[in-house]
Amino acid sequence: MHRILFSWGPLTVYSYGLLMVLGILFGTALAYWRARRKNYYPDAILDLVLYVTVAGLLGARLWEVVFSWSYYGQHPGEILAIWRGGLSVQGSILGAVPVVYWYTRKHGINFWRLADIMAPGVLLGQAVGRLGCFLNGCCFGVPTSGSLGVVFPPNTDAYTALGSQPLVPTQLLEAGYDLLAMGVLLLLDRRPSFPGFLTTMYFILYALGRFVLEFWRADSLLMAGGLKTAQVTSLLTAVVALGVMLHLRRRNG
Repeated sequence: MHRILFSWGPLTVYSYGLLMVLGILFGTALAYWRARRKNYYPDAILDLVLYVTVAGLLGARLWEVVFSWSYYGQHPGEILAIWRGGLSVQGSILGAVPVVYWYTRKHGINFWRLADIMAPGVLLGQAVGRLGCFLNGCCFGVPTSGSLGVVFPPNTDAYTALGSQPLVPTQLLEAGYDLLAMGVLLLLDRRPSFPGFLTTMYFILYALGRFVLEFWRADSLLMAGGLKTAQVTSLLTAVVALGVMLHLRRRNG
C-alpha cells in the first residue's frame, strides 16, 4: 500500500486523491457514453460533473465528520484534509442526488431517465474509489487468519488501529461487488423497464451489499442493537428504494 505515490518539490500526490479523481473521470465517461448511445442529453452529463463532484464531496465529508465527531471535534484541522481519506459513499450520494434533481428540473429533463443513465457510472466510480481506500489503508476490515488477509504498513489507519496483523481487504471486496453490481445494471438495461428502475435498483443493490460487507469492517461506528451506522442506513435506503420502485412501476404501468 502506498499512501503517497510520489512527491515533486512542494507537490505531493496521494493515492487516495488520485484514485478518487480517476473514479470521477471513469464514471463520467461511462455515463456520457451511455447518454450518447441512448441519445438522451449527453451534454447534461458533462454539465453536471462539477456540480455533482462538489456536492458529493461536501456530502461525503459532512457525513464522515458528523458520525465521527468524537475524533474531528478534537482535531478540527483534519476536517478539510479530504486527500487523507474520510469520505463516505452514502454521504456523497446524499449530497449529489438533490443537485441532479435541481438540474433536471431547471432544464426540463426527466430526472429518472437521466439518473438511470448515470447509475452504472456511479458504481464504476465507487469501485475505483475503493481502490484508493485500499492504497490509503482506510476502510479496513477485521483481523483474519485466512490466506487472503492483508497486512497494512505503518502510517495507515489500519496499522494505527490494529497493528501488524492480516486484515480482511474489505476495500477490494467492495470494489469487486460494485463492479458486479454495475454489470447487473448494464444487463438489466437491455430489457424494457420504466424510468427510475435502474436508479432504484442501484440503491437496493448497493445498500444490501454494503450491509453485508459491514460485518467485516473494523472501522465502522456501532449503534444500539449491535448493528453499525452504515448497516442501519443501508437497510433504510433499501426499504425506501424498494418503495419508490414499486410506486414508479405502478405509475408507469
